[in-house]
Amino acid sequence: MKPRSVKPLRLGEMEQLSTERLLAYLRKLQKCEESIEASDWSEKELILSKAIVFKASEEWRRQYNLVKAVLSRRPHLG
Repeated sequence: MKPRSVKPLRLGEMEQLSTERLLAYLRKLQKCEESIEASDWSEKELILSKAIVFKASEEWRRQYNLVKAVLSRRPHLG
């Protein structure tokens, strides 16, 4: 089984997404595994991935904060 991964997006790409799609992206980020230490994946397997896999990574934190910043400027869904 392949680790759940999320393709990183640039700010401009996020801003073009609808609020619903951006929320779906946020949920995908939230489903990433906690850390490589808590997973059964080798570093070799992960090197092949160009996506975000673990919440413990700096890249995950950057994406998460960027998504939250973009969402904070959007009207709330009712």
